[in-house]
Amino acid sequence: MKEYPEEIKDFYDSIENLKSLSIWNIHRELKPTKQIRGEWEDKVIVERKCLTYNLNKGELKSNIQVTDVKGHITKNGLKESEIEYLKNRLGETGNSGLKARYAHLLWQETKHNNYAGIAVDNYIQNITKIKADEIREIPKMLSAILFISKNTKQRQEQAKETATALVNEFPNWFKIDILNSILEHNILSKGELNQIAEELPNWVEKDNSAQYFLNKNKLETGLRLYNSLGLPLNRLYELLAQNEDLIIERHPEDENFVKYMSIGAKAKYFRLSGKTQEAEECFKEYNRLKQTVKLGKVSTQLGDEEAEMFNAYLNMKSGIILEMSTDSILAFFSINEDILVDPNKNEEYAKESIKKSIWELFSTSVFDINSNFTNLKDSEKIDKEKIRNYTISHGIQCYSLFYKTFIEGILCGKLNYYKIFEYLENHTWYGMKFKRGMTDNEIDQNSTWLCMLAPGIHNFIAQFELSVLMNTLKINNFILAMDSLTVKFEGALRDFIRLSGGNTSTSKRGEIKEQLLEELLDNPTTKKYFTKKDIELFKYTFTQKGINFRNNIAHCFTQFSDYNLQAVSLVFLCLLRLGKYTFKNNKS
Repeated sequence: MKEYPEEIKDFYDSIENLKSLSIWNIHRELKPTKQIRGEWEDKVIVERKCLTYNLNKGELKSNIQVTDVKGHITKNGLKESEIEYLKNRLGETGNSGLKARYAHLLWQETKHNNYAGIAVDNYIQNITKIKADEIREIPKMLSAILFISKNTKQRQEQAKETATALVNEFPNWFKIDILNSILEHNILSKGELNQIAEELPNWVEKDNSAQYFLNKNKLETGLRLYNSLGLPLNRLYELLAQNEDLIIERHPEDENFVKYMSIGAKAKYFRLSGKTQEAEECFKEYNRLKQTVKLGKVSTQLGDEEAEMFNAYLNMKSGIILEMSTDSILAFFSINEDILVDPNKNEEYAKESIKKSIWELFSTSVFDINSNFTNLKDSEKIDKEKIRNYTISHGIQCYSLFYKTFIEGILCGKLNYYKIFEYLENHTWYGMKFKRGMTDNEIDQNSTWLCMLAPGIHNFIAQFELSVLMNTLKINNFILAMDSLTVKFEGALRDFIRLSGGNTSTSKRGEIKEQLLEELLDNPTTKKYFTKKDIELFKYTFTQKGINFRNNIAHCFTQFSDYNLQAVSLVFLCLLRLGKYTFKNNKS
């Protein structure tokens, strides 16, 4: 294997000379290969396959994860021949980055601890020679070192020495990333952690306003560390309170809502630190600012008494729901009518709201998702108010309960992707096989709507579940889930109408075409099987009579912030309610 064909010699040379550890830079440095066939083609494929793995919380994970035709998650591991190839390459290469990656993969596949030791040794070696512009790779490699060492008991002393050296050597702004890696897969003793905890308050830069968010991140991570060690939290909460001064000093105007929020946060932190007098002074200032602060947008929130009552209601309602089985919990959100907004009442309230507001006296302009503005007619003002009222009402009646129930359901183990999948397979028409058209092939005859929905549902539930279990502050990326599930809704509704004996064709300008989503929602079969509340929910979610997800996603009008948990939960709720019927030949 040491003599490479000319067609791939440059490729192997570029691998051996890799100096980058960032997956992005690695692929920039790799040389392309000329076309080659036979065993060497397979070897090049293995190399490229290995380089698609990313370090994630200590593990090497493939960028690719898919669901099969039944909706089950498939595991793309290494073949026996690929494992043998990597064993040979591990002995040949002199590149410590490759050695670490090969050994790590071999350990994951074979569970042989000798590979674990090799991986740890080479990850440690990589850390000592990492390039300055790739310093962000160090916490990832440290996580790998600690993860492997913790699970195999290999090189634990070296791993500990590396972790403590890194947390001591790096500047304060980077120490928190090292500490997060240590806490992910901790193997340090209580004494070693106590030394870090003792030093942590000194990492805070009190006089640099640019460090506000970094300081806050350090201290919040410190709370995790102190809690695990049973140390008093007073000092950290006091520093969090003082850290708010960095924001307050930059926003001195009483009308500024940023100052108002920071004073409130400062009061809360002082109260938690035990500084009662300082907290009381902040609360007085907080109440004074309530009378002076000006907001660019209208913002409303429940008072303390009302919030307590609403939370008590949510706890009571979700508690009752969570006593049911998983299937009954999902059936509740699929069938219950009380949680949905009444369209008739919503329209009446919108008309009444317009009459009592200044909207009726002035011309009103609105901006769409692309910042194009429109002057509204009187009827359009009512439509906008209907959408606004529906959003508020849905948040109170449905989303709050959905969110509360799913969080508690995940924590108690009643809700996860596998149980949701089983419910959809056994109790909805999504698990039904049926002939879709004249041109369908064998794989289409054996597929179901569930296999089409499964990738999006898995992505949504997996991220939701992870954020709950890990209590992470990281922003989840729901782009894949929301894009997939949103565009699938129209096709699923069309097939439901067909299976129910309805018609989805129409004639336009002398040509027979399929009905569009708005027409499908007004289809006689849709109105026969779904209530007005269901149809209004569907229209609110997917059409111009609401937030118009279907159009905005299809035309890429949506921004990153639009892909949030509340939005994707709304789409998932619509699919639950669309699937609430079954057909007699469900298992055919």
